[in-house]
Amino acid sequence: LSIPIINNQRLTDGEKACFLSHVALWQQMIDENLDYMAIFEDDVYLGNDAACFIKNDWLYFEFDIIKLETQHELVHIGKSIHHHGNRTLNPLKSTHVGTAGYIISQSGAKRLLEFIKSIDEYEYYAIDHVMFGAYLSKGKVLQLCPALCQQSDSQIKNLESQLEQDRKNHQYIYHANESLYTKLNKIVKRFYRSFGKRFFYITVAFR
Repeated sequence: LSIPIINNQRLTDGEKACFLSHVALWQQMIDENLDYMAIFEDDVYLGNDAACFIKNDWLYFEFDIIKLETQHELVHIGKSIHHHGNRTLNPLKSTHVGTAGYIISQSGAKRLLEFIKSIDEYEYYAIDHVMFGAYLSKGKVLQLCPALCQQSDSQIKNLESQLEQDRKNHQYIYHANESLYTKLNKIVKRFYRSFGKRFFYITVAFR
């Protein structure tokens, strides 16, 4: 896969494993020449009419990734550009973490892999922050509204607890190595999110 992630000190071991598992699926998709791939993590709740969205006969438009999940956090989405059944597809304009469920196109997988390979090996971060954060300005990432899936409450709590502890153990490493530009960029983004959450961010519902 040519993803030099093993020696990265920013990511925990769990985040590295998650990162590589998703990248391996994208590469498999490309190798097998699949047009689309729907990827779900274990122990997710699926919403109404899920079977209608797992088929590919409704994917007549261009996209890189469709996020099917909601984390019930405030996010910024654009105006609806497509719809299917009683759900809409909206451009995702702010970070919306989680990889519990998404659809990726082959062209999107290729572009996402190219983007990942362009990142310096010491700057890799969690795969959901890459896909549904850093990559938003590079590709066409859509949010399904209302969302089709969500993680179970117990899984969310256990995952957050585990990742939070792992990140605390690594925090001193990657904060110390951050450049001044990275630190200033984080401050600007934090201010924008704070402003947006007050005025135009919404919570994506699950149904």
